[in-house]
Amino acid sequence: MPDETPHQQSSVAKAGLLLEAFRGPDRVLGVSELARRSGLWKSTAHRLLAELEAIGFVEREGTGYRLGLQLFELGVRVGAYRPGGLRDLAIGELSQLHVATGLTAHLAVLEGRDIVYLEKVHHRRTTRLPPVVTGPGVRHPATCSALGKALLAHASPEVIGDQFRTGLPRRTPYSITEPGRLLRELATVRETGVAREHEEMAIGAVAVASPVLAHGSSVAAISLAGRALGVNWDRAAELVVAASRRIGDRLSRTVDG
Repeated sequence: MPDETPHQQSSVAKAGLLLEAFRGPDRVLGVSELARRSGLWKSTAHRLLAELEAIGFVEREGTGYRLGLQLFELGVRVGAYRPGGLRDLAIGELSQLHVATGLTAHLAVLEGRDIVYLEKVHHRRTTRLPPVVTGPGVRHPATCSALGKALLAHASPEVIGDQFRTGLPRRTPYSITEPGRLLRELATVRETGVAREHEEMAIGAVAVASPVLAHGSSVAAISLAGRALGVNWDRAAELVVAASRRIGDRLSRTVDG
């Protein structure tokens, strides 16, 4: 039975729950599944989906629904995606990192306890990455990823403390679940500029990341990711650190301008 409490939720909040239910690899979802994921009654979900369809936020596909083009149009107006924004300043460096190494290059920001990917540069036939879903709009627990550790290393004590509020998530047996160990890793990231992830998000997956700093604040992080074996990860780390510094310098000049 849904957990919905209608008298406590506005229609806008319920519509937001429905849109949130589309997170994940499934592109098309039926009314019943959307109702289950959002915790709404099926009749409520059906009514709201009709209203969201009317304004272009969702579209019909067969008997199910997918996110609509209107959401994409709004999404690309987010500051990071505007011309001259964070993605524009980083995409060239990400492309060069991928070409130089054959690894998957990512750009991400911190959102609450998660990282949210803004960009991914890879090639389907050459990228050596285990089956873990990444890409623009995807989120993962910050403490299980090199990107997240790079971002948390320069976060405020309040933001870091929030990671411990309900316990550290475990994605694999190698995920960090001890607060002390995480704090030690974050201190190392601050000293070296490099965050490392070894099979903490997915078995067989390794990544190195570095924060993008502008005026001393961490605004994003970039990474290279791939399979554990057959990669010179120390060289990959050097390339990522150099690229993140160039992006940070360009971003600082843009802000100054």
